[in-house]
Amino acid sequence: MLAQPNITIVTVLLLSYVSETHCFDLPRTAKVQQLSIGHYHSDTDDATLVVAAPSPPSSSDPSLSRKSLLDKTKRSAAALAFLTEAFALPAPAHAKCTDIESCREEGERKVEAELKRNPIVRLSDGVRYRVLRPPASPSSSEKVAEGSSIDLIYSITTASGQYMYSRGFGYEKVEFGGRQVSDLGLDGLLVPNVGSHSTIPAGIEYAVLGMRKGERRRVELPPDVGFATSNWSPEPTTRMGKAQMEQYRRKLVGFGSQPPFPAETVWDVEVTRIRN
Repeated sequence: MLAQPNITIVTVLLLSYVSETHCFDLPRTAKVQQLSIGHYHSDTDDATLVVAAPSPPSSSDPSLSRKSLLDKTKRSAAALAFLTEAFALPAPAHAKCTDIESCREEGERKVEAELKRNPIVRLSDGVRYRVLRPPASPSSSEKVAEGSSIDLIYSITTASGQYMYSRGFGYEKVEFGGRQVSDLGLDGLLVPNVGSHSTIPAGIEYAVLGMRKGERRRVELPPDVGFATSNWSPEPTTRMGKAQMEQYRRKLVGFGSQPPFPAETVWDVEVTRIRN
């Protein structure tokens, strides 16, 4: 396998000096001393790209006025800058891993470090969550507790990552000012009594306990403490959301030749207000 040559770019910079008695430029009629754009191979397999500037005219040329020399100097500098940019090569990339095995090990180290920094919390009945965003005021003593009334925004996906529906995350549209706009910051769900299982599934109520305003968590919700515990609330409002919910129901109970499957859902939840 042939070694790739090292490529060096040599650019001869255009210098201009303007004073009361001296001024030079690169006019269109100036003779080019050298203009070589290409590659050559030396004994060390180096390649050099050379862009050389044409020689300046004599400052004693009576046909060149001071203003025209200044204008031409600017044009020549811009042209040389264009050539430099056009033929510049990107900086070489340095891979952090060299093969599949080392890349896998690097990925595992990153996952392990992230889990140490932000571990997955396991609750009863198989509920798991991790913090996606800390609360706005970590030192605040106001937390969600049993019986709290809270405002909640959420986004629900399947375990495979397929979007189902949401509220307040900006993924849906709501009527505002006579037109349809993103529901980000404009919609939310009032949960009047955390622990009653009347508004959100029991597993989500377990996961929001201890949350502060502005905190966001990702909850993996098993079906045993899922929608069935809250009479399938909260319900989707869009046609696509309703279709996704119906598909999820069929997966749980089985349909056709497909047996029942205990599919989990994944909820991103954020407490926007605590009404204690």
